[in-house]
Amino acid sequence: MNPRSFTLVIAFAISLPLASCDEAPTDGPPAVRLAHDLCAECNMIISDQRWATATIVEGPRGPEPRIFDDFNCQVRYEHTNPNLAIISRWSNDHATLEWIHTESAIFLSAESIMSPMGSGMAAFANESLAVTPLHTETSKTLTFTEAWQTLRP
Repeated sequence: MNPRSFTLVIAFAISLPLASCDEAPTDGPPAVRLAHDLCAECNMIISDQRWATATIVEGPRGPEPRIFDDFNCQVRYEHTNPNLAIISRWSNDHATLEWIHTESAIFLSAESIMSPMGSGMAAFANESLAVTPLHTETSKTLTFTEAWQTLRP
């Protein structure tokens, strides 16, 4: 083996483990870098974890996250991209800031909820968490399907 080939083999061997360091988990929510990542729908900076949502789609090289700054951006993005192969959807629980499966979330809907893009909805892991200071006499709790249909264009 000549010195140039040897150098290429060593460089490849060193870079191989590094190539997998930035992979997102295939079955979980993506990492969101607040004040850095942009919403896939509106291109606004994602600055508040309480409202962040994600759709994991099948891409050409495997699962790819699409992150959003508000639930309505997620709904609109999926509506305008109907051919996506959706693997999973994630939302942040407004009370705990932990990722939850969007389809199992309870959404609190109220005009007084000031979400980044005006959806007026906050996701919670369960109905008891949704009884927060955001809950008013005019607010209502919705299932995923009800919330999705409310926001669908």
